[in-house]
Amino acid sequence: MLKNSSVRARALCCIAAVLVVVVFAFLPSDGELSFSAKMSLGLLLAGVVLWVGEPVPFAISGLAIMIGIPVFGILPWQPGDGPTVWVEFISSVIFFILASFGLSAALLKTKVPMKIVYALLKLSKGRTEGVLLAFMASTACVSLFVSDIPCCALFAGIAMSTILTFEEAEPGTSKLGRALMIAIPYAAAIGGQAFPSGSSMNIMAIGLLESLTGVHISFLQWAAICAPIAVILLGAAWLSICLVHKPEAISQKTIDRVAEIATSEERLDSLDRKVLFVIGITFALWISSNWTGWDATGIAVFGLVLLFLPGIDVLDIDEYVASVSWNMLILVGSVQALAGGMKEQGAASWLLGSTVGKIGLGAAPLVCASSVMIPLMRLFIPVGPALIAIALPPLCLLGAEAGISPVFFTIVCAISASTSLMNGLDSISMIAYRYDYWNLVDYLKSGLLPTAVLMACHAFMLLPLIHAVGL
Repeated sequence: MLKNSSVRARALCCIAAVLVVVVFAFLPSDGELSFSAKMSLGLLLAGVVLWVGEPVPFAISGLAIMIGIPVFGILPWQPGDGPTVWVEFISSVIFFILASFGLSAALLKTKVPMKIVYALLKLSKGRTEGVLLAFMASTACVSLFVSDIPCCALFAGIAMSTILTFEEAEPGTSKLGRALMIAIPYAAAIGGQAFPSGSSMNIMAIGLLESLTGVHISFLQWAAICAPIAVILLGAAWLSICLVHKPEAISQKTIDRVAEIATSEERLDSLDRKVLFVIGITFALWISSNWTGWDATGIAVFGLVLLFLPGIDVLDIDEYVASVSWNMLILVGSVQALAGGMKEQGAASWLLGSTVGKIGLGAAPLVCASSVMIPLMRLFIPVGPALIAIALPPLCLLGAEAGISPVFFTIVCAISASTSLMNGLDSISMIAYRYDYWNLVDYLKSGLLPTAVLMACHAFMLLPLIHAVGL
C-alpha cells in the first residue's frame, strides 16, 4: 500500500506498529495470560499493521517481528527447554517453497504451457466463452505444479501477445480483455488449491496443523479433498465472468493466427522432455507417498536436485536463485516463528476462550461460520501467511471442543490465504491488473458468485470429503 508513498507516510505506519507493541506492553495481564503471551498478541497485531500498510517489504516486517519474539520472552534465542525462534523459522515448509520455485522455473522454460493453450483452443472451436474456459483450464492445470504468481504472469503474457493484440483490444474498453485478465488470475489461484504443490500456503497450513495437533495430510488425501472443490469453483468463476462482462466475439482471423503460431512451434525438444520427466517422477512419488510414507517436502527437494544433475542440466544456479521469491520465503518463516511462540505461550487458546469460545457455537454453526468468515477476513488481511497464523491455531482448538476435524480448518484457512476472488489488490491479481483492462469494482463484481460458491462448498462438501479419506 505505502511502499511507493512518501517517507513520512511510511514512517508513520512504522510508528503505529511500534505504538501497538508499546500499548500491549503496558496493558494489565490477567491470571490466564502471561506477559509473554500478551506480547505475542501485540506482535501479531503490529505485524498486521505493517503487512497491511507495507511501509517496508513484507520480509523485513517479518524479520522485525522475529526480533521481538525473544526480546519479549516469547521464544528464546538459544536452545533450552523448548523451541527457539530460529528453530520455529526453519521448517519443512521453507524447503518445500525453495524446491517449488525451482520446479516452476524449469517448467516455464518449456513449450508446454503454449501447447496446452493450443490444444484447449482447438476444443473451444473459436467460441469466445470456450476460449475463455480454455485459458482458465490451462492456467489452472499448470498452476497445479507452478507457483500461482509466475503462472499468472505467463498466461497473461500469452493472452496479451496473441488474442488481445490480434483483436486490438483496448485497455479500459474491451470486454474481452477485461474478462481474460480477470479469468487468468482466478484460474491461477484456483488451480493452486487442488494439490499441496500448487501453493506454499497449502504446505504452510499442513505443517502448522502437524505441529499443533500431530495430524498429517498426505499429498493424495489433499488432492482427493480439494480437487473436486477446485473444479466446481473454476466453473463458477468462468460462469460469473461470462455473465458479468459478456466478452465480445473473437474473430476467425485471430483464431487462425493463434493456431498458426502454436503449430509453428517446434516439437518438444530435449529440455522439454527432461523437465517433463523430472516433474513426472516428482508427481509419481507424491502420489505414492500415501503408501510409502515418504515426506512431500523431501520428494520436492529430490525433484529440485534432479534438475541440476549432469545429463539433465535444465537449470543453472543463477536461474534458480532468480526464481526464488525471497520476500515470500522469509515472510512465511517469520510468521511460523510467531505462530509457534503464540502456541508455546498459550496466547491462541486464551484469545479463543475470551472471544469465540464464550459464544458456545455447536459443530454445524461453527463450520458454516468459519466457511463464511475466513474468506471475508482475507479481504482485509493482504498477506496469506498472516491469515493462517491468526486463524488456524485458535480454530483448531475450538474445533476439538466441538468434535470437528482440524483438517477442515486447515483447508479453509489455506485456500482463503492463497485465493481472494474479490480483492483486486491481491498479489496474484496485481500481475494482470498492470495491463489496465479492469478496475477493482470489475474484479469485485466478478468474484461475488465464485466466493459464495466457495463458501457453500466448504460449508457442505468439505467435511464429508475429509471423512471419506479417513481424516
